[in-house]
This record gives sequence, structure tokens and C-alpha cells, in this order.
Amino acid sequence: MTPGQQVTKRKRILRDFKVYWVLPLIFTSMLGVSLVHYFGGNLNGISIILGGMVCLSLFAMRIFLNAYFDHPDSPISALSREDEQWEKLKEVKRNLLLQYSLLSLTAGATCTILLIARQALSTAGLIFLGLVLLGFLLCASPPLRLDRNGYGDLVEGVVTVNLVPAFMVSLHQGEVPALLLPLTLPLLLLYIAAKIMFALKDYGFDIMHGQKSLVTLTGWKIAVFLHNLLILGSFVLIGVFLLTRGLPWSLAWPAWMVLPFGIFQVWQVLCVAEGDKPAWKIMLWLAIGMVLMMIYLIQVPLWF
Repeated sequence: MTPGQQVTKRKRILRDFKVYWVLPLIFTSMLGVSLVHYFGGNLNGISIILGGMVCLSLFAMRIFLNAYFDHPDSPISALSREDEQWEKLKEVKRNLLLQYSLLSLTAGATCTILLIARQALSTAGLIFLGLVLLGFLLCASPPLRLDRNGYGDLVEGVVTVNLVPAFMVSLHQGEVPALLLPLTLPLLLLYIAAKIMFALKDYGFDIMHGQKSLVTLTGWKIAVFLHNLLILGSFVLIGVFLLTRGLPWSLAWPAWMVLPFGIFQVWQVLCVAEGDKPAWKIMLWLAIGMVLMMIYLIQVPLWF
């Protein structure tokens, strides 16, 4: 295999398995760590690494479990034969995907046992971890398979944006601070807007082949309205929390620095709705980039 073919293969893996969605998970896990530092907690490097590995292992489990049930040899596969991923999965043995999923789950369980042995995992931490596992299982496995009926993105958003940082906080202190909610709820709106943007790109294919997504469930026009409402609502919510929930100004104003990008994204979507040719590459990277940017900008003042 030539170097060019190897690069192409890596790009296909990233696209087919949507590995880029692990980036928000990594950023939100560090948000939990930053919040512990903000409240003067004692950070433990080993607990941070083990907690992060648990979250990544469960994310990988979901990816491989989805591929296992989407495999062409699966009796419940929801993929169309015209889907590029159908051909890619055909080249992989189905049982191998299940083995990878079980190995990922085993890795997560091993890290969990180590956290328990270190007395780093409280009752609250076990509850949050259980909810993360349950959320990923509901997304990927029967009978619900939320990833294939359009609701998986909503569950994924709650798991990634709300539960993961709460789990990381619980590794260092028994109670999760009330500040976590006003920090993560605006992020959740922005995250779901990003998922809608990705679903908008695939809308035509999904409609033709009977695939379900947030956009096919709501319709294209309503999805555009929701996308724009979620982006603008995210920044309005920050203002509401600033006035009513005691969100410090030092944490609110950095998040508002993302607003110009949000307005630009809303403008792009409105132009596409009017019939302009969509610049999907820019729009998709901007969608996920805004999520990462807001998480990062929120974290910076937590350390100073």
C-alpha cells in the first residue's frame, strides 16, 4: 500500500466511524477537571488519566457496536447498499467488530476497577458512569438503537456535554457543583446544532434511502429553524444564567466571543435555505469548531 493510499484509508476510517466526535468528549472531560481546579480541589493525575480512558473506551465501544449491528451480515442492519459505509463494513469480519467492542468495554471496566481500588470513584461517580454507559448502549444496541432512529444525537449530546464532565468532577470531590449546569447547558444547545448541521448535509441521501436523522424527523425547514434557534439560544442562555443563576462574568464573557462565528453560521444556513450553494466543508468544521472553541474559552478563566 502506497503512502497516498494509507492516508486515504485513514481519512475514510475517520469519516465512516465519525471519530472526530471524540474531540468534544475529550474537551468536556477536561472541563470537569478545570472545574475541580476552580473550586480549589486537589487534582490527581492518575485519576484524570483513568477517568479519561474510561470515557474514551466507552466511546469506542459504541462506535464498534454500531458498526457490528450495521454490518451487511447483520439481520438488523439499517444501512443502504448505496451507503459507502456498507461497502467498507463488508470488507471487515463482523465478529471482529464485536470483539473490538468487547475489548473496549473491558478496557473501560479495568480502568473503573482501578479507580475503585484507588477509592477515587464515589457513589455519584458510579451513577454518572452508569448513565454514560447506558446512554451509549441505548444509542448503539437493540432494541432502541437510537443512532438509527434519529434520537441518538440528543442522547450523545447529554452524555458528552453534561454527564462526562460531571463524572470527571466526581472523581475528585463528592458533590458536583451547581455551576456545572449553567456552564454545560448552553454547550448542549451548540452541540445539538452541530449535529443538525451534519445531518443537513446528508439529508438528501437519508431521504432517498430511508435513513432517519434529526433532520428527516423534523423536516428540512424546521431543522434549519431549530439549528439557528439553538445557536442563538445558546448565547441567550448564557445571559440568563449570568443574571439569574450566579454565573460569574469572568466565565460568561469568554463564551460570548464565539457569538460572531455563530451569527456567521446562521447566515450561511439562511443563504443555503434561500438556494445558495452550500460550502459544506466550512460549515461542518465551523459547527464542531464552535463547540470546541466555547469549551476551551470557558476553561481558560477556570485556571486563573
